[in-house]
Amino acid sequence: MNLYHNYSFIIRYSLPSTQLFVLGSLISLFSAIIYTLKRLLLKYSGTLFCNGESFDNLIKTFGKSAALLLLIGVILIITSIILYLTMSDAQRIKYMIRKSLFAYECGNPLHFKDGEQLPRIRCKQVDTGLYELTISALTSTTEEIQKISTSISSALNNKRFGQYAVTQTDTDIAFNYVRFTIENVTIHRELIISSVNDLTVGEPTKLIVQQGTYIDLTTSGSMLVAGKTRSGKTTAIISLLLQALKLGRDNFSSEVMIIDPKQAELSRLPHVYTLDEDGEARSILQAIRDFADGIVKRQRILNELSEKSGDAVHWWEAGFHCSFLFIDEYVSARTIFPKKATKENGDYCLATFDGLIKRIVTMGASAGCYVIISIAEASVEEGGLPSMLKSAMSTKILFKPTLTEGRLMWDSDKLKDFSERVYNAGDAWFSSTDGVHDKVSYVHFPILKFPAYRALGELLENYYK
Repeated sequence: MNLYHNYSFIIRYSLPSTQLFVLGSLISLFSAIIYTLKRLLLKYSGTLFCNGESFDNLIKTFGKSAALLLLIGVILIITSIILYLTMSDAQRIKYMIRKSLFAYECGNPLHFKDGEQLPRIRCKQVDTGLYELTISALTSTTEEIQKISTSISSALNNKRFGQYAVTQTDTDIAFNYVRFTIENVTIHRELIISSVNDLTVGEPTKLIVQQGTYIDLTTSGSMLVAGKTRSGKTTAIISLLLQALKLGRDNFSSEVMIIDPKQAELSRLPHVYTLDEDGEARSILQAIRDFADGIVKRQRILNELSEKSGDAVHWWEAGFHCSFLFIDEYVSARTIFPKKATKENGDYCLATFDGLIKRIVTMGASAGCYVIISIAEASVEEGGLPSMLKSAMSTKILFKPTLTEGRLMWDSDKLKDFSERVYNAGDAWFSSTDGVHDKVSYVHFPILKFPAYRALGELLENYYK
């Protein structure tokens, strides 16, 4: 049984190749000692012993023993080198973690007592630069094991794995083990897109984010995107909208509606809603109302199809294309509407705007209709993003993130494995309730090597022809 002992040598938890190398070196050293002893016996045989057959046999035995031990030692050393060179990185990580957790000299982060059973550790590679480490909960509880993520990251602090760190921690439903995701945080998974035609997934219900990462619209909902100026936020959203526009319109009132209350670059594109000439936002409010009405029409069609088939019919099964309502700088949009309606405009007020957005966010996903809300600050303040709306957004993205802002978008527990570092434009923390990306992870949105705004304008023109 694998038990913890305070007096165990650190070599017990080292790589098998290291253990073989040390054993081979010790045997070779012992061979050298025997050979030296043989030479001494020969040198002083005249004064210590009488020459005879028994003495000659002793000398031969010493010589053969030294040669045999040397051979065994060399074989073990060569075997250790071969084993080290052929060992997978997953095995290396496993033994590095074992030593850091089990060796008494490494601090005993799980606080084992002498004679306690040690947990099982497994490690497997799931992708390039991505590993899954599991530690069974035997003597230690899953809560105690979850707290050692920093110890695991520190254990990988060498030349080969210095860029690796724990990025996610998860406990199985039965509390039998804790799973750690270990990732090379410097590896580049972003897509470099040179043409709008290359920005595609092949599945109409998925939007690509980076290599191996997608937003699955069949299981996720509306999106909250936060990030300061020049964080890459707008370019990332455009990359998502371009994918939706490339599908074209369906015959079921699909829309890709963009609202720019700041009258900035987006407002210069065709079919983009901005402020009226008098500075009011009546046309914006009407556009949002039309989008909400479209959800009702689409849902009615789905209900009729479900009644005919006798089973629920999803929007993608009915041939619907996804619809998007993108509100750039949502907080700025809210400040335009008066808090109270007037007699002349009974529904032109902030309450109407908020009510429509909440309705679309909470009811739109079943009809394939989603809101993308862009904000500069993740905080909830007076005149900012309502907390109810923030909770309802199932996909959350924070560009050039900090832990302070991250904790305003996610529970602190979801960010316990994240540390402060310098991020570039396009770098983001990302989560989506699609069953795959529920945990917060690091992503980099596509790098668009073409005029993104021009491509967006052309696709909007084609979409609404």
